Amino acid sequence: MARLDDLWARFTLTEDEEGGADVPNQEVMDVHRLAGKFFMKRVVNVEAMGRTFKPLWKPVGELKILDSRDNVLVFESDDIMDLERVLEYEPRSYDKSLIAFQRVHDVEQIPQLEYNQIMFWVQLHNIPVKNLTHETGEAIGNSIGKVV
Repeated sequence: MARLDDLWARFTLTEDEEGGADVPNQEVMDVHRLAGKFFMKRVVNVEAMGRTFKPLWKPVGELKILDSRDNVLVFESDDIMDLERVLEYEPRSYDKSLIAFQRVHDVEQIPQLEYNQIMFWVQLHNIPVKNLTHETGEAIGNSIGKVV
């Protein structure tokens, strides 16, 4: 150890080295987030929810699940496609309770988010064959809500 101290004591930089180096700015790795509101009376168990959804979502990158209180969980991933898959194939419920997801750009906005929309698949039965058209589907869908 004394030898290393001696070497360090004699260490000096040349005039060129003292100037430093221009290093280009590295892009900060984006973290992509979703907030999920669980409409249930009891508190969401984050660990149990993670054990249930991670195998279903099959994330490529690391998926972090953070509790944001009031049954809102924040899902963070460095791979945007992981969260896009969640939105596309999102579970509509967990433990018999509705879940609504919102994209989050800044964690500060989470308390102000409104969870007032959710996508549902609607299956209709006993429609006459002559009415099995795109227009009929849109008309019925628009009577329920917004057709996506």
